[in-house]
Amino acid sequence: MRSLHQVRMIISQDFEQLHPEAAEKLFQNWATIAEKVLAYAQQEGKLAPVLDNLTPVANNGERALKILPRLLPPSIYKVGGKVFRPTAEESQSAFIYVQPVGTNMVEYINTSQLNQQGPHVLCLGDEFITNQAFIIISGHAIEATSLLEAVDVCFKAFFVFDVNYPKQCVPTWEFIQHALYNIDGHESSAVKFLRTTFFSTD
Repeated sequence: MRSLHQVRMIISQDFEQLHPEAAEKLFQNWATIAEKVLAYAQQEGKLAPVLDNLTPVANNGERALKILPRLLPPSIYKVGGKVFRPTAEESQSAFIYVQPVGTNMVEYINTSQLNQQGPHVLCLGDEFITNQAFIIISGHAIEATSLLEAVDVCFKAFFVFDVNYPKQCVPTWEFIQHALYNIDGHESSAVKFLRTTFFSTD
């Protein structure tokens, strides 16, 4: 039986076979894009202020990952005949679900509705600090060395297992697909606008 660490490695290796030119793109490009995400979020009034000098602040890359979904309007989707309009908070949680340090992982895996929606990222910490990051796949929590690695492995899992992005945060994953990994596919007008906004400032 494979260990969870081996599963993480296999996902990365299988993705590299599918898209060898894209395998390392997130790590190569994110630092630059993260600065643009934070600057744009500040401009749009969507970045929570640091309250005082005692407030712990994550590195810019982690904070930008957590705020990214708020820069894109959540996509409206249907299940059966019912129309769903996710809020910005729901979109953010579907992309990176933040829970406090000390969360019971077994209980989370057994009860979280996100587990029914395919792979997702779980962060133990808060808006400013990431203490631990996991990729949740098929009821298993695979610990990552960083939040960026968790997002990387989660993204690759969508391609390796041929599953759709969670409906609540499709635009966020589409942005990552096009702006970071440079992989062709569907791109909404909102995603294209944000992507071109960032790159037009270079």
